[in-house]
Amino acid sequence: MLEIYNERIFDLLNPEQVNKLDNLVTGLRLRWNKTDQFIVENLFTYETQTAEEAISFFRSGIRNKVIAMHKLNSSSSRSHCIFELKVESYNNAHPSDILSSKLVFVDLAGSERIGLTGTEGRLAKESIDINKSLFTLRQVIMTIAEGEGKRDVHIPYRESKLTSLLKQSFGGNSYCLMVLKHA
Repeated sequence: MLEIYNERIFDLLNPEQVNKLDNLVTGLRLRWNKTDQFIVENLFTYETQTAEEAISFFRSGIRNKVIAMHKLNSSSSRSHCIFELKVESYNNAHPSDILSSKLVFVDLAGSERIGLTGTEGRLAKESIDINKSLFTLRQVIMTIAEGEGKRDVHIPYRESKLTSLLKQSFGGNSYCLMVLKHA
């Protein structure tokens, strides 16, 4: 479970990564490899056996997200949060045949108009970074939709860490479902 805060990636389940506002905490590196595409180095992962265990990790991570108050919201999310579940199953008759799936839950911070929220300083910078990554997400989705069936279409995944990490969720043999909440 991670969050992208000011275009830096933080592990929400690593106690050493919790205080993101401290300038000494630099965040985790995003790397690319042929097998997994984009990966986050040194991100804590945990093995669970039950849904209750997975939900417990989720709740623990949510408590570590960066939130702040402004004129329009008393608990505004200041980051994008990604919770990833990898599910593996196998047939007892053929234990080497492993079926693997990945389920990615994303909580996007909402776009903000600095004039309406009255944010200044650090909160204003957070708003700019949030809006920039949401703009890139919109560009990626539009490019995929407009380029469907076309070859050699450049999709700007690398323009933000959010879209880099969601690359596999948008392409290939995946299904993507977006649920929008309007305030």
